[in-house]
Amino acid sequence: MVLNVITLPLTLKLRAIQENDNVKLSLGNPSYTPLKTFLKKDALDFHTNDIAKTYVLIEPVEVSQKVWGYVTLMSSEIHLNGHQKPEESPSSVKYDVLPAVKIARLAVDQKLQRKGYGKGLVEFCVSLVMNKITPHIGCRYIVVDAKQESVNFYTHLGFELLTTQNNQEEAISLLFFDIHRYKAVLDAT
Repeated sequence: MVLNVITLPLTLKLRAIQENDNVKLSLGNPSYTPLKTFLKKDALDFHTNDIAKTYVLIEPVEVSQKVWGYVTLMSSEIHLNGHQKPEESPSSVKYDVLPAVKIARLAVDQKLQRKGYGKGLVEFCVSLVMNKITPHIGCRYIVVDAKQESVNFYTHLGFELLTTQNNQEEAISLLFFDIHRYKAVLDAT
């Protein structure tokens, strides 16, 4: 038996999607085909027209521009249950929805899965919201609609499952990350 050894770059860079990117992402699971289709057909158009912004993981060498992973972000909102609303902001209970940034898509090539690249993409999102958005625009949360097989990935990174019965029973669940609580943890260290 001959094994094909695949050498992958140790370092990838993250940048905004560009027209010449090679978006032949291999995700393995057929249920992830919509992630690949979005990247190929819609991501650049959405990025260019300010519908959603897509950032891609590519090799630092400017030869192939192969995309090894990506994340797409957009504006959103979240309808929180009363007990999940921010306790330190009594006025927020008056509102049904609160501001959020949505991780609309996130995918990593199957050859790089379980190697920290997905976590790195989420950390990029948190950093972007904390450092570039919240200082200028009210935005407390990052939200994501996750397939059941991805829920543990997000909860491990600090996301909470929205506690409604419908949300917990659906094939796709809404999870949220509270930027303010994360900042408090950082400030305490």
